[in-house]
Amino acid sequence: MKRLENFLDTASTWKVFIFGWVFSGVLTFLLFQFLPDGTELERDAFINFKIGATMGIILGLVFALLNSMAKKSQKFWDYSKEVKSLIDKAETKEELSSIYKNEFNTLRNLSMGNPHSMELTRLFAILQTKHKYGK
Repeated sequence: MKRLENFLDTASTWKVFIFGWVFSGVLTFLLFQFLPDGTELERDAFINFKIGATMGIILGLVFALLNSMAKKSQKFWDYSKEVKSLIDKAETKEELSSIYKNEFNTLRNLSMGNPHSMELTRLFAILQTKHKYGK
């Protein structure tokens, strides 16, 4: 399990797509080929293979997209910790202005969705308060 997690964290998006395609394609094929459906009809393996390959492509794309979004979200949270650390260490209004112009706006460009927006709001409030009452 640790190897799979390490692969998903480090692999490029197209490798994750190939992995998702093969994994979900084989799983879909096996489900269609061997899952009992209550009839005595002979199953056509080639048709089930085509269904598995098609579903594999669709699910592989979804898998790659979700993995890509998770990586981008993790990048946001890591950079958010760095920006918070910079804000805590800043002592002058010029430093805080520089953090806002550079790091905070870079962090804003990385944000996706409500949890990120809430973190941006929190950091901006800290930045404003420190700027207002700082030296």
